[in-house]
Amino acid sequence: MKKLFLLAAYSIFFITAVKATPIDSLKQKLQLTTDDAEKAVIYSQMAECYLSNINSTNAYTKRISQENAVNVTMQAMRLYYKHNDTTGLVSSYRNLAKGYRSQRKFAQAKWFILQANTLSRQQKSTPNIINTLVDLADIKMDINDYNLAKRDLKEAHLLAVKNRMTERDSLVKTAFSRLYAVVHVPENENVFTQSLKDLKAEIRAMDLLNAKKAVAIKPIIKSFSKKKVFTAANKRTFIPKVQMPTVNWETPSNIMTSDSIKMVSL
Repeated sequence: MKKLFLLAAYSIFFITAVKATPIDSLKQKLQLTTDDAEKAVIYSQMAECYLSNINSTNAYTKRISQENAVNVTMQAMRLYYKHNDTTGLVSSYRNLAKGYRSQRKFAQAKWFILQANTLSRQQKSTPNIINTLVDLADIKMDINDYNLAKRDLKEAHLLAVKNRMTERDSLVKTAFSRLYAVVHVPENENVFTQSLKDLKAEIRAMDLLNAKKAVAIKPIIKSFSKKKVFTAANKRTFIPKVQMPTVNWETPSNIMTSDSIKMVSL
């Protein structure tokens, strides 16, 4: 009798372990965690799990995964925002864009990916700038804004080539393949046949344009403000003031139509 009881207990444990999903494990970790930074990471991991199911053939699974991906990403974003973690915010904005794009809510998706792109530029993170430009181009192609999508992909391609990021450039070219299936471009503009001379000329033009933009916005936006801090030894130091985006925690009601994001200093 005792052996039968143990066998049944082991069977139940085995079945439960088999049925457990990564989401269940992450939920358990979340309940045991009190640190906000760790919670933010767990919420982001949960979002990634839900996003992996947004293309499910099961309509119910797809809808629930889309909604949960957005909800848990919002939770992660609140915590990242609380701790001024701009890297976490970039990841969260990208996940929100993916979630809304899967729901065909393209205005919301574009709004969030623009925020991710803006923060990436503030961080001067070339990999993230490229990633967000490709995401933005994909959304624009979804709504048939092919010329605008081409502009974003061109910048992403030039950045990848200039910084010798071969793997990311292959992702850019995959997006270009989708674009070229719809839009015809001259051979000297085609990234698959473009000469090295033309490519270098475009990189120089892009650098010149970015330099002019930097000069134009410098008098308007102060990236850093000096704040006095006194140490125990009464020594004066200076701490830069981090710029963070204004965040609408609900679905944006008045979506920006231009590729610009309002930033504020906290």
